[in-house]
Amino acid sequence: MSEIKLATAYRVDIIESEAGWGQKIDETLYFDSEQEAKDYVKDYNDKYNKQTSVPGWYMRADYVGQVQ
Repeated sequence: MSEIKLATAYRVDIIESEAGWGQKIDETLYFDSEQEAKDYVKDYNDKYNKQTSVPGWYMRADYVGQVQ
C-alpha cells in the first residue's frame, strides 16, 4: 500500500461586506506559501481599502491560515 501525502496550502478569503446585509465569503484563494498568502492580503487591502471611514459596501482579503 502506498502512502498518500497531502499538500499544504495557505487560504485567503475575499469577504464582501454591505451595510444592512452583513458579510459573506465571495471567493477563496489558495497559495503555496504562507508569505505569498500574507503578501496577497496586504496588497489587496492596500489597493482596495484606502478609505478613512467604512463605506456602505466593500471587499476585503482575510488570511485564514494553513489548510491541507
